[in-house]
Amino acid sequence: MKKLLITLLLLVSVAASLFAYTSFPDFFYPSTSFRPISPRVEAMGGAGLATVKGADAFFWNPANLSSKQFTLNLPSVGVSLYNPKAIIDSGIIEKIQEDGNMQTIPIDYFKIVTAGDGEILTTDLAFSLSGGGFGFGVQVQEALHTTSFDGQLANDKIIAEVNLGAALGLGFRFNVIPKWLSIDVGATARLSYKAYTDRIGASELISLFNEDGEDPLDTILTEQRLAAGVAMPIDIGVNLNLPIGLRVSAVARDINATYSMIDYEHAGTWLNEIMALVDAEDLYTDSPGTQNEFTVTVPWKLDFGIGWTPHLGSLSRLLQPSIALDFVDMAKLLENPEENQNAFLDHMRVGAELKLFSMVDLRAGLNRGYMSVGVGLDLFVFHIDAAYYWREAGTDIGDKPMDALSLRFNLGFDR
Repeated sequence: MKKLLITLLLLVSVAASLFAYTSFPDFFYPSTSFRPISPRVEAMGGAGLATVKGADAFFWNPANLSSKQFTLNLPSVGVSLYNPKAIIDSGIIEKIQEDGNMQTIPIDYFKIVTAGDGEILTTDLAFSLSGGGFGFGVQVQEALHTTSFDGQLANDKIIAEVNLGAALGLGFRFNVIPKWLSIDVGATARLSYKAYTDRIGASELISLFNEDGEDPLDTILTEQRLAAGVAMPIDIGVNLNLPIGLRVSAVARDINATYSMIDYEHAGTWLNEIMALVDAEDLYTDSPGTQNEFTVTVPWKLDFGIGWTPHLGSLSRLLQPSIALDFVDMAKLLENPEENQNAFLDHMRVGAELKLFSMVDLRAGLNRGYMSVGVGLDLFVFHIDAAYYWREAGTDIGDKPMDALSLRFNLGFDR
């Protein structure tokens, strides 16, 4: 257990060392609650409120649980790598394979990312079960972010983050006019735990692995700052099911998403609290340092979606198309309709999926004007999803386009 917790701490702190210059309340990061990455949704341009199913319904539209579809993931494992083309072109992979010199890798990577916010790597692990309108899932996500506060590449920093969540969802269907009109209503409550490090630059990251006689783990425990806290956000979804497979959806997400956070001056203090939860001995014996409590409220969002999955009868086993069109965070758009000339496009997502022989899924989409493609493979108890897509990491479209590759492997039943 100790080795496992130490490994977890190292994952959280791999991007951190001696850099702590401001209080955590100044930069709660990121300003959103936890949602796992879905290669299926990403391949469809980020659209799918009306078409998501299975485990994805927990985080995209809980009203879709009303289909009573049975799904089981034991487990679902996902990996998302950002800027993969630039990483391959830079020769970083070859350098690691040839000499394993990790001290120069941070500098090489910072040459790839331009100034501003961005992503490095995200991993997702989930166990979930749904059926009969009920759903339950446990999720763990690790993410490495880049961020800059003045737009200068030399001042870009890295933040490491870990999220743990337990989601409970319920969905019900009300048949208003049989075969013509039905209404789905669903809600998901999530117990979400977030922990993230302070910001760290390339030079500080190198020093972590270049201290003569210093144990990197001891340096992390005694000098790395970390914040952690918990919230219970709620998502509520509604579907209006119409003839010919047409569906109109609305989801209010991140309701009650107020995080009660603690700013730990020393990461070792946080680790000791984790050890106490499992009734284990402290691993950190130095001064506990200061602890400051604060709260952060993530703004709620209102999303709308339209989906069309035509009923093809017996042909659906051979060919099943679906189309999705989403408008995300519409409350923000309605508050500031003149925020920029591309405001409407900024909030629009569109995607399509074509299932062939109930085994192969072909997907494509547009997200803020950026293309995405993907494929899925169903082999009864083994499912693979892959997506390659572009996303905007800047404020406006065209500021900082970033490509990404996401893979997900499901063992269980999720069709």
